[in-house]
Amino acid sequence: MSSTGTTPAIRLTGLQKHFGDVRAVDGVDLEIADGEFFSMLGPSGSGKTTVLRLVAGFEQPTGGTVELAGRDVTGTAPFERDVNTVFQDYALFPHMSVLENVAYGLRVRGVGKAERRSRAREALATVRLDHVADRRPTQLSGGQRQRVALARAVVVRPKVLLLDEPLGALDLKLREQMQVELKQLQRELGITFVFVTHDQEEALTLSDRVAVFNDGRIVQLGSPQEVYERPVDEYVASFVGTSNLFDAEAARAVLGRDGRYALRPEKIHLAAEPDAGAATPEHDRVRGVVAETIYLGIGRRVVVDTEHGARLVVLEPSTAPAAVERGDQVVASWRHADLVTLA
Repeated sequence: MSSTGTTPAIRLTGLQKHFGDVRAVDGVDLEIADGEFFSMLGPSGSGKTTVLRLVAGFEQPTGGTVELAGRDVTGTAPFERDVNTVFQDYALFPHMSVLENVAYGLRVRGVGKAERRSRAREALATVRLDHVADRRPTQLSGGQRQRVALARAVVVRPKVLLLDEPLGALDLKLREQMQVELKQLQRELGITFVFVTHDQEEALTLSDRVAVFNDGRIVQLGSPQEVYERPVDEYVASFVGTSNLFDAEAARAVLGRDGRYALRPEKIHLAAEPDAGAATPEHDRVRGVVAETIYLGIGRRVVVDTEHGARLVVLEPSTAPAAVERGDQVVASWRHADLVTLA
């Protein structure tokens, strides 16, 4: 990431995009640092992809400005912006070899044949695919096609790489592998990556910072740890991971206090009723009955119906010494410090 005081790679000021009466983007202000891996996270219709298209120049804003490296590009065409985009469907040319696909952007820019072939091979080596240069895209796996699309995007050496849910078409195992490779590639190249996704785990895994979108606006902006550990409202707490949410009524009944709160499942400790121990000033405690247990491999999800009628979801690690079972009477406890106050 760039140091404080340097010109950001991207600056959005009062950005708006309306489609008729629909405010797809509703006043977004954002700065993305040079060399940052930045994710825009949100469900379908939240505005994240429209923001990406406005940065790329595929859409023109209804209001506001887009700056790249300090230059106002709001009214310029996509090919006049020093950005490139990787799409979910890869958009590779099936009649061209892998090398020709990667070199295509250089060819359009008038780069000579020898230089573009050399640079294309370098780009393929960067994504560890130089050995498939002469194959056609149809002869490659999904993960390989994704890496070819990345090589084609970076070969023109853009200042900013825009990635529109590029891993969405891959199966889980391959997607996890590509997440690691994508982060390594970004570090090696030093290019600003702007990554659009609806997958909260993907955003938390990859990003230096995350912007959580809803209804065309950024509702929270921060590091993955900040967004996960300290969600600002109920929307972020429930969309980014799993949270136990206490509305005003539940907070008074279970916590004995006013307000609205969130509590992550892994912050809760369960103990069988006789072994619960005494209450402490630093902890909340509530009795309940185990309604369900679900084995997850890395741990177990335990659903507890509390004595106050509220339901808690607890994540127990697989190393928990004495796993509780359905029907057991338990005491759930957590630190006061792990409760997050919601707006």
